[in-house]
Amino acid sequence: MSAAKWAIAESRSRSSRQKPGKAAATRVEILSAAAQLFAEKGYSECNLRELADRVGIKAGSFYYHFKSKEEILDELVETSVNLLSDAIRNAIVLLGADALIRDRISAAVRAHIATFLTTNNNSTAFMHVWEHLPPVMKRRNRKKRRAYAAIWYELIEEGVREGAVRNDIELQILVPLLITVMNRTIEWYRPHRMTVADVCEAVIKIHLGGNITSDRSQAEV
Repeated sequence: MSAAKWAIAESRSRSSRQKPGKAAATRVEILSAAAQLFAEKGYSECNLRELADRVGIKAGSFYYHFKSKEEILDELVETSVNLLSDAIRNAIVLLGADALIRDRISAAVRAHIATFLTTNNNSTAFMHVWEHLPPVMKRRNRKKRRAYAAIWYELIEEGVREGAVRNDIELQILVPLLITVMNRTIEWYRPHRMTVADVCEAVIKIHLGGNITSDRSQAEV
């Protein structure tokens, strides 16, 4: 699901002075502009008046859509978590029920990275938001991040049980390390020098190649 469609579906506030369709479109536009502005200037340096000016609405009208900058941030973070979660689940489903766990883990890595590096549907801007938040705001959204990390713990734990992932590395180290590596690809990815597929394969090979066993090893378990 795209960021725009998700934001519309999850919208909790609607303008009483606008037609529903126009209100929903304005809300999505605000979210997109906020994501870009937070990434450009940092969350702390932005204010609602500046955001309203960028969207082209009056500052007073802004509060029909969002009550505060914090509410915008919460929805942006939730949007990014949903984008990633949906992408991973869809990628795994496409493999089929009989897919090996090592293939499901690799598919999840590709889905996560591709979601970060895509230029469609404002997803890149949404993903940038997290990197520009002050520590206190990151703690505010810890519950959502833990829910996403749980998907990875489940995948890696299954890999360990089935002998597809080495069991001599603590999951509390491996999973956060992997997620951090995938998130950081957005900082060094250069589309004119590499493809998204190149980045995905490099991360799988470098950071999982020594942890995921071969097909033959897994088949013997």
